[in-house]
Order: sequence, then C-alpha cells, then structure tokens
Amino acid sequence: MKIFKTLSLTVFLLGLIACDDFTEFDRDFILSEEGSIEDVADLERLLLGTYNANGSYAGILSINSIGTDETRIGLGNRGQGLQAHSFTLNTGSGEPLGIYNSAYDVLDNANRVLRTAVDFPTESEAEATLLNQVRGEALAVRAWQHFDLLRMFAPSFDANGPGVPLADRVFVVGEDDLSIPRNTVGEVLTLINADLTEAEGILSGLDLVSPNRFNVNGVRALQARVALYSGNYSDAVTIANQVVAAVPLVSGENYINMFRGGSTGEIIFQIPRDVTNGRIGTIWSDVNQDVFFSTSIDLLNQMNLAGDDRRNVNLDLEDVITPRISNEILLDENGDVIGDFTDEWIVGKYLGTATAISLNNIIVFRSSEMVLISAEANARQGNLGAARTDINTLRTTRGSAVTTPATYADQNEALMDVLAERRVELAFEGHRLLDLKRFGQGIARLDEDCSGTGIASRPATTCDLEPGSFRFTFPIPQAEIFANDGISDADQNPGY
Repeated sequence: MKIFKTLSLTVFLLGLIACDDFTEFDRDFILSEEGSIEDVADLERLLLGTYNANGSYAGILSINSIGTDETRIGLGNRGQGLQAHSFTLNTGSGEPLGIYNSAYDVLDNANRVLRTAVDFPTESEAEATLLNQVRGEALAVRAWQHFDLLRMFAPSFDANGPGVPLADRVFVVGEDDLSIPRNTVGEVLTLINADLTEAEGILSGLDLVSPNRFNVNGVRALQARVALYSGNYSDAVTIANQVVAAVPLVSGENYINMFRGGSTGEIIFQIPRDVTNGRIGTIWSDVNQDVFFSTSIDLLNQMNLAGDDRRNVNLDLEDVITPRISNEILLDENGDVIGDFTDEWIVGKYLGTATAISLNNIIVFRSSEMVLISAEANARQGNLGAARTDINTLRTTRGSAVTTPATYADQNEALMDVLAERRVELAFEGHRLLDLKRFGQGIARLDEDCSGTGIASRPATTCDLEPGSFRFTFPIPQAEIFANDGISDADQNPGY
C-alpha cells in the first residue's frame, strides 16, 4: 500500500514479539506472509505482535499532556516537545506522522489476522475456540485503531465530515487500487460499530480476564467511548454502567498500586510495555531525573489534594523510585497552590519502579472513565440528577474534598463539573486536548506556566489556544499526501 512504507512491500516481513500475556518474549519468531502460519498458535502469535506493534497511544498521551494546560516546561527540557507545547505542529511534524503510521501498521496486522482466520483449519474444539477468540480480538483492535485515528485527525464527528482512510482489508501492491481517499466519519464509524458488535458477540462467550488483551469488558469500554464521542448518549450510559458493574472502582492503596504495577485494580484494557518498546514516563522526565515537563501550576490549583487518593498518583511525592522528593504542597484557604513556583512538580503517574524508572504499562480503559462517560452522557441528555450521582460517586470513592452541588442549576454547570473531574481523574492519560475540543473550550495557561517568569532557564511558550482552533485537530501528514494519490492538499484539514 503506497500510503505507508510498511504496507508497500509485496512480501511483508514482520518481526513479531510472541508471548504469554506479554510476560515472556520470543523475539526469534518471524513471519513471512501468511505461509508461515501453520496452526492457530502461530495465528495467535501474529495477533500478539499486532498488540505490541501499537505505538500510537504513546503519541496520544504525549500530545494530550504536553500540548495542553496539564504541563509546564521543565527546567531539564533540552528542546523535546516544544513544538507541541507551543501549538505549532505542522504537516511535517513527527507527532502526527508517528500516530498515523503506527495506527495503520496495527490495522494492517489486524487485517492479516482476520484474513488468515477465514476458513482456517482446526484440529480440536480447543483450537476452534482459540481461533474464534483471536478473530474477536482482531476485530476489537481494528475498531480501536480506526477510532483513535478519527479522534486525532477528523475535525469533528459530523457523520458527513472528512474522516480517515478505511483499512478494512489487506491491501496488496499490484492487485489493489492504492489511491485511497479519506472516508467520511460516518463510514468509518459504521465499520467501527460493526466490528465491535461482532467482537462483543464472540468474546462475551469466553472467560477472558487479562486486561492485556481485549476481552468483552474492553470491547464494551470502547463501545462506550465511541458512543459518547458520536452522540449516542443513551447507549453510552447503558454500556458504561455495564462495564463498571463488571469492573468496579477501587480506592485507597488499591488505586495507587494500579499505577505502580502492584495490581490491576480497575484496569479494563492496557498496553503492556517493557524496556524494548519504550519507557512511557520519559515523555515527562528522563531516567536521570531531568524534568522535560512538570505538572502545571494550573492543574495543581484544580486538584484540591487534601485526602484525595489521586494526590500520590498524579504527583511524585515518594522517595523510593526517584531520589528527588517533591516538596509538600501548600494550599491557601481556597485550595490554590502557594509557594515557590520554581519547584518541579513531577508527574507521578508513570514513575515505574526503582529498578525500571519510567517504565509503566499504558492504561487505555479503566472504570473511572466509564463513570465519567455516564456522567457526561447523562448531562448531555438533561439527566442532571443522574449526572450528579455519577460525579459524586467518583469523588466519594477518591476521598475528594470537592463538594458536588446538591443540584446542578443547568446543563452547562453539570458539564463543567464533568470536565473538571475528568481533568483531575484522567490527568496525563491522553484525554485533555480531546476533551477541550469536545467541550468547545480553549486553553488559557497561567502566566507561571507559560512565561518562564523569573526563571532564565525555563523558556517562555505560547499561553493560549482559542476555542475552536484548528490546532485541536492533527494535520494529515504531508508524507501521506505525497505517497497517496487519493489524498491531495485540498483534502488537508482546515488551517494547515
């Protein structure tokens, strides 16, 4: 396929990482086209390699953090991420290209699994069950990647608006027309929903519990997120609550341990990481404790951390994993942070361990997001009492000192409360830029977070991004336009 270098090979060679739940790796397993898949176990290894090939979610985490008001430039920054932080990404920038190419790499792998699974021979009932499971997971992965592409590259979720090219099959050089236009958002959503419906039907009959691969709860979590973004609010509430009933919220040490690798807690689906595929925490801090981006003073002001479980998750306040100990947070009577703004408030969500600093699995779906999806969808339907119950349930579980109003005065008050809670609960997890875009909000950084006031070594950056700015949507990479005759400069997203 001309669109992507990895898809333009007539003979596709893929070095796969095969494993048992991503704990033991066989890096010598190589596939050369489907001819190397001799049994269902080989096909499962291709699926596991498909999971492991995902690199786009790290880019989504990055841009939704350093490209928003979640962070300020750290004193150890040596130039990394400054283009995203200053809202100056363009069609040649690496961030959009990395997300775009990685997602389509995974889509190609998933489609190869699905193509090979058709009429694949099995020799036992166990093999037939595994084949069915592999197919269900591959459908879920395909839906997941298409949806993330829409979130990042579609200007809106208007069904008739420009989406992304559909990759619903394996494209073969010499056999297919490789001039691939952008499909509409509606066309992409149709495939996403069809894939998820089929995947749910397959996986709901299987007893799968690991969050490292799609099970029925992971499929439903994705369905809830898709329903929210596409305006199917009634479905979003129903499905989100179904997931929370299956994977309840956790609190206290169980919540903290979820981010320290000690338990799965409320994790529904995650991307396992090891040292070979990147330390996700190095988006914010180097392993030598140089801070590239620290928590913004603005975000600190919103957290009201007294007694809140999220205090020891969103911030690095320990002295076991990292030698640097952040100072105790001082709050004034209004809950705002006071003190020396030269302090580095280190992002604590991806600290790793003392022997593997910054190495964490990437949590894609967890139950707290489902509660917030239910709250937002209820609010958007005018069910303000139900929205309040959802928000209050989460705040009570976390030990938050924020008081939920007895009643919301109107829909806007409810939605702003949802947005505020999403900012604290889902900080650094890949949602902030997308949330602001969906809520029609802009970015207005505090002076302390953008001007470098009083600190010569902290560079100034752009303070504001107006609501509705074209920069809330990524550009179609210029490399794609050069390579794909189906997309021209006229098909580029507005503003770029």
